[in-house]
Amino acid sequence: MSSNYRAQAGLAVNGPGPWRNRSPLTPAPLVRRWWARVLDAIFVLFCTGTVVGVAIALAGIKVISLDAATGVALASYPLMALVFGALYGCTVSPGQALCGVVTLKHSGRRVGFWRGTTRYLAIAFFPITVVLLIWTIFDAPTLDLDPIDVYYRRAPQVW
Repeated sequence: MSSNYRAQAGLAVNGPGPWRNRSPLTPAPLVRRWWARVLDAIFVLFCTGTVVGVAIALAGIKVISLDAATGVALASYPLMALVFGALYGCTVSPGQALCGVVTLKHSGRRVGFWRGTTRYLAIAFFPITVVLLIWTIFDAPTLDLDPIDVYYRRAPQVW
């Protein structure tokens, strides 16, 4: 895009705010924005559950090993968060499409691939981080009772 994108989109002539197809966009209500997020989260969880279910079923009928099914199950949640984050950043996530909203920067451009993926990964792992933090706080008295030492795997060679 050229450096004078705002002027081409009609922003300099028609005032501030995002524009699409030469007409201004009105801000979406809070309810629609939250429903778009909730629907995206449901899609992430549904797709993750589907992949995990297929992996467990394939392990059950001995098509793949249990270790491979476990690897697929552990990798599917971050992968789905990345995929739906990329869709969010490119303004085509299913939640946005179903709610009729679009997430844009203040300049009217899309959020972007990298910002969308990092946002969804941060949101996806926030509950896990909170649970680990609480677990660490409750388990804190035992953390320093057993000090950690580092040893050689083998005795060092003497020259």
